[in-house]
Amino acid sequence: MRVSSGRVHPRHSVVVPTFQRRDSVVASLRALRAQSVAPVEVIVVVDGSTDGTADALRAEAAAPFPVRVVEQPNSGASRARNHGASLAAGELLLFLDDDMLAAPDLLEVLDRAHQDGVDAVLGHIPLAPQSPPSFLARGVAEWAEGRRRRLVDSGGALTTADLLTGQLSVRRDLFLALGGFDEQFTRDGSFGGEDTDFGRRLFDGEHHVVFAPDAVSHQLYTVTPRAYLRQWHQAGAADVGYVRKHPTDLAEVYLAKRPHTRSNRLVVRPLSRVPVLRDVVALGARTGVLAVVRARPDAATAARAFFVVRNLEYWRGVERAGGMPRPRPLRVLCYHAVSDLDGTRLRPYGVPPGLLRAQLRLLDRVGVSYVTPAEAARALLEGGGLPRRPLLVTFDDCYEDLLHEGLAVLGSLRVPAAAFAVADRIGGTNQWDARLGGDPLRLLDAEGLRALERAGLEIGGHGSTHVPLSEVSDDPVVLHHETVGALTRLRSLGLRPSRAFAYPHGAHDPRVRSSVAAAGVRLAFTVTPGWARAGDDPLQVPRIEVVRDDGAGWRLLLKLATAGRLSVPGVRQWPREVRRRLGAWRRRSVRRGQGAHTR
Repeated sequence: MRVSSGRVHPRHSVVVPTFQRRDSVVASLRALRAQSVAPVEVIVVVDGSTDGTADALRAEAAAPFPVRVVEQPNSGASRARNHGASLAAGELLLFLDDDMLAAPDLLEVLDRAHQDGVDAVLGHIPLAPQSPPSFLARGVAEWAEGRRRRLVDSGGALTTADLLTGQLSVRRDLFLALGGFDEQFTRDGSFGGEDTDFGRRLFDGEHHVVFAPDAVSHQLYTVTPRAYLRQWHQAGAADVGYVRKHPTDLAEVYLAKRPHTRSNRLVVRPLSRVPVLRDVVALGARTGVLAVVRARPDAATAARAFFVVRNLEYWRGVERAGGMPRPRPLRVLCYHAVSDLDGTRLRPYGVPPGLLRAQLRLLDRVGVSYVTPAEAARALLEGGGLPRRPLLVTFDDCYEDLLHEGLAVLGSLRVPAAAFAVADRIGGTNQWDARLGGDPLRLLDAEGLRALERAGLEIGGHGSTHVPLSEVSDDPVVLHHETVGALTRLRSLGLRPSRAFAYPHGAHDPRVRSSVAAAGVRLAFTVTPGWARAGDDPLQVPRIEVVRDDGAGWRLLLKLATAGRLSVPGVRQWPREVRRRLGAWRRRSVRRGQGAHTR
């Protein structure tokens, strides 16, 4: 308990996110009234519910502690929990799911554990007796009891998979220091991944996390078979996202879903890789098994069939999210201005915002998986895994239009990117294009670059003055200024240290590469067409330059398919048979990529 300005601050803040489960969350709130410790506050975040949840909660009789009902647009469980935590005043945060019925001594037991110096506490979450009977509810009960026995028998040996937000108590200052839950996992109301990710960060920081078997909250399980299948489909995609963020956990996540059982190995997983067939079969399998479950809910054969379909949904989700990461060749796109430069000498290098959006949407439809600069670095330097058809987007020069026009496109499509800034021209113009008769274009100033970084872009170096580095004099001081000096200048502006560099004009030679390496650069990008693979020279990473005339159709797809090694000015002059074959390829690619998840 803390006291400031005569006000008593609660020891515990209970945060409950809820979506479309009015009756369950009302029951959860009623259970909290019986808590044996005080002071406590409860914050219920209504995540866009339309079933009258907020009104029902406010209509409840007054509790012996403050209850705050907060409404937000539907944004997912992670954002709802983070929102509640930002409003909390307690020293300890207890996250409860909206179907958890807290035992009267729950907070008391958690409090004792924290008083022993524990950073985070997990408890036992058995099935609530009043849960509607079903084979799924029975399975939840067996799982909960098995989890308790395992953790007690092992002395509380927790794994990241044990970190569940159904009941999790954590020090508020630590939660904020770790950045809360990653909202990318449950955006748009999807399911899974955020609790495992938070657990991984707790363990990576070597924080003290324990299992308290006497800290009990009963789960009022009301999930229907149809919703359960949907959750497992989303969990497959979430696991891909989790492994992309934590690649060392690939084996643990992958093996936990028993990929090598006979049905998974011979039927489910091969089927999930066939784009059109998997969706048709999944629809028929869902319809049939749900009908069987309704007709014979207690039949063992119905349950077995249901769990086979569940596995199909999981692996279908994995495949639609790009597949479990493994070593794959990487394509890197290179853009310049995000502007309409029609009528100028620089027209080819200006891709208007509308065209950029159309290009990125097209690539998403054909199944591209957009990767972050960090993922690309791991893959190329350490042989790490990448999802299917991986693609990194980069921008040279950092024109103002990247912030004012391009960022909105990238954000709306959730495309990560890297941008390369010319250190001594920040806030200036593209003087290097003057000799070509190019019109001056404004470059971002320091605050603009910091805004890009806050939005998630990595800012790398692009030289100090944009001169072709292979033409720099043999004076080592000049070359040092263009490489080491460029990165030092960017750091002096408050930007995070970057180990990425793009050669101005793509010009480099052994002397330049040696200087770049001395600057601590791990990845240096050219404009030479090709694929990037682990084991290749990381200081000569190829890129595919995108120009305005590539459009958002056949020409762009051809350039992408050949990694920039084949591009043509138009398609009207192509032989009819070539156009027919490319048309068929595009239709197959779109079908394969429909519904793909990107991060």
